[in-house]
Amino acid sequence: MISRPRVAATAVAALAVVLLVFASPAAAGPDRKAPTTPGNFRVTGVTPYFANLAWNPSTDNSGSVRYQITVSNGESISLPNGTTTHSWFLVAGHSYTFTIRAIDPSGNRSGSASTSATLPLDRTAPTTPVLSPAGTGATHVSLSWTASVEDGPYAVKYTLYVDDAPIDVGTVTSYAVDELSPQTTHTFRVEARDFWQNVSPSSNTVTATTSAVDPNDTTPPTMPGNLGTGGMVFQDGETWLSWIASTDNNTPASRVVYRVIVNGVLDHALLGHTRTILYVPVGKTSRIDVVAVDEAGNESAPATIFVTP
Repeated sequence: MISRPRVAATAVAALAVVLLVFASPAAAGPDRKAPTTPGNFRVTGVTPYFANLAWNPSTDNSGSVRYQITVSNGESISLPNGTTTHSWFLVAGHSYTFTIRAIDPSGNRSGSASTSATLPLDRTAPTTPVLSPAGTGATHVSLSWTASVEDGPYAVKYTLYVDDAPIDVGTVTSYAVDELSPQTTHTFRVEARDFWQNVSPSSNTVTATTSAVDPNDTTPPTMPGNLGTGGMVFQDGETWLSWIASTDNNTPASRVVYRVIVNGVLDHALLGHTRTILYVPVGKTSRIDVVAVDEAGNESAPATIFVTP
């Protein structure tokens, strides 16, 4: 019996399988076609802190690309498909070059396009704060003011003027002026400044008078409690102190002053704080006293410890 027709049928079936394999998408070659270069890459606007970028979208046979943008300062960012704008936070007064490429899902990269911009300096001062009195005592005046608005991303700092003498108070919007004499009148105003030292117009001027000392207040604060170092005494004489706040019949805890005395000499004073760091002589034992003082001038009994670095 002759079996050639069966062999021919088998060959035809094998050829069909081969054709199907080569026709299958899974057997297609890798995508080596790069996206088109993003078009009309440009700077659409600048402020002292931002450069606004835009471009025309790239096309790719995959239908999807992402964009890689790099800046001459070393920063870079990857943006998803469909993005055609980006706002970049930068430093005022500096010049930058931006470069963009499109990248498809297979990693093919387009040609690059570049653009440049110089950001202007920040010459805009913060807005003027509005100052208000917040309370008075025999030896202090408490003040608060509205936060100034700034065009940049950095924190605004404030200078408080007490009888025209400046005090740098940092970023806070309230402050208590201490160590004033009873029954004295003082003027206050505040100015805001930004990172570039642009200074706002001066606020309104506030006048306040400290109250009289209560002649009937003769009760001292309680002695500061549990004065100690927690073992934080170092070979160079650095010593960490802490204690429990004193209480007083008239003066609130935040207004109690603590005098830190080393070997009989006032080292420094703290308002309302119960922790401090100081330095004592090395190689000898020192006596440290902490005394609480209320607004009437009454002094507590001293809390005392001895330390030897």
